[in-house]
Amino acid sequence: MGSRFILSCSRFLGDRMKINKKWLASLFVGLFVFLGLGFVWTNFSGQVNGDHSKIARSKAASTYKPSSEEKAELKKRFEPLLATNPDTIAYVYAPGTKLDEPVVQTGDNATYLDKTFDGHYEPFMGTVFMDMDNNKNFSDRLTWLFGHARGSQVPDNRMFNDVNFYSSQKYFDEHPYVVIETPERKFYYEAVAMIIVPETTAFYRTEFDSDKDFVEQLETVYKDAQVKKSGVTMKPEDRYLVLSTCREEDPSIRANLYLRQIPDDQMDTFVKEHGDKLVYTPTR
Repeated sequence: MGSRFILSCSRFLGDRMKINKKWLASLFVGLFVFLGLGFVWTNFSGQVNGDHSKIARSKAASTYKPSSEEKAELKKRFEPLLATNPDTIAYVYAPGTKLDEPVVQTGDNATYLDKTFDGHYEPFMGTVFMDMDNNKNFSDRLTWLFGHARGSQVPDNRMFNDVNFYSSQKYFDEHPYVVIETPERKFYYEAVAMIIVPETTAFYRTEFDSDKDFVEQLETVYKDAQVKKSGVTMKPEDRYLVLSTCREEDPSIRANLYLRQIPDDQMDTFVKEHGDKLVYTPTR
């Protein structure tokens, strides 16, 4: 396509040299009028549709306001983490499990496969990282976090090892919540589905063409999931987090735990009802 485009431009430039000045002047006048009309229309349509755009943005914007206590807690959490590793963007934990990890993000999805949080390189260790194409503020419809399930490979088998335990409906039901902390705020998630897929699955996406496209993928995941929360309806306005890890028995497959983000307007009620199940207990 690039070569054809260059060739087309070259031909246009060559033909343009043959145009007489009078016709060229007319062309510029017409172009000026056309651009002027386009500018007017753009501004007019912007004024007509402006309110709708603002409404759309306001719906996506965060309405959650962390308390002064939470801000102090987050500051205490992230100051040492950022001092150790400036790639730090979040912290993830699942109450009642050993999942208790800092989260990083870089411009690729390879660096932290073997690079530990403190900068060493060790096979099977690495660091939990966010997909390079996701927004670090967890505002995407589908946010991916990747981490090793170290299992018997190494003495320290925390990281995403416990994600594999969600293959049991009993474990899934007993550990329904995951908490994400960022330097700005907390996010709460509830487990919706656990699905085992090939490492080449088409589910690994961060963008969708439409609401329908997004909902259809979630519905497919939910339908095919080995373990799930019953009675869940997928909604286009929802945001999901996926914890993705490998299976020790077969390195060519992946365990993907889908979790629905609790909307901001439900946060207060959610914390009041489930606060005792959201408490952080360090395991490292």
